[in-house]
Amino acid sequence: MEAPMVWIMGGPGSGKGTQAQKIEKQYGFKHIDPAALIETEIASKSAAGNSFAELVSAGSPIPLPQIVPLIEKQLMSHRGALKGFVIDGYPADLKEAEILENGFGTPQLIIALDLDQEAGSTRSSSSPTARPSLPMYIESSKAVLKKYSQNTLKIDATQEPDVMFQEIKLNMDKIVQGQQRVEIAR
Repeated sequence: MEAPMVWIMGGPGSGKGTQAQKIEKQYGFKHIDPAALIETEIASKSAAGNSFAELVSAGSPIPLPQIVPLIEKQLMSHRGALKGFVIDGYPADLKEAEILENGFGTPQLIIALDLDQEAGSTRSSSSPTARPSLPMYIESSKAVLKKYSQNTLKIDATQEPDVMFQEIKLNMDKIVQGQQRVEIAR
């Protein structure tokens, strides 16, 4: 994939969707929201959608390899005008990171929204999919953050969304300017 890719990671309620929408609006990157793709597929009552509905009803996670074709379809539908894309809420662990990297390449930037358990308990997430709880996310994401430390921007997610986005902008500007390797600006 030649278009720049950004991953936004964070536990439930950390503001991943908000920041992905801000990146989409500011830079024209395609916001890939796997939870929304799953909802759309379920509503379509396709074979995959029916399978997803069963998993969601059972409270089971939908394996990322089953979501990748939905992401590919989104990207292909925008391929002529794709300036870049941001994957909202993935990866949660090293296995998911490897699946995304194998399918779409290495991300130019990983935004890790850091939210402690106390702050996270006061926020809610609207995702219908079974994703890790905040304590589980904190533990499972450690390996991803370690492996990709050179291009990971950690942001305190207790800040106001616009303040968080100012930090993100410093790094997104470099990506948009075509720098292959982004040194994280803080």
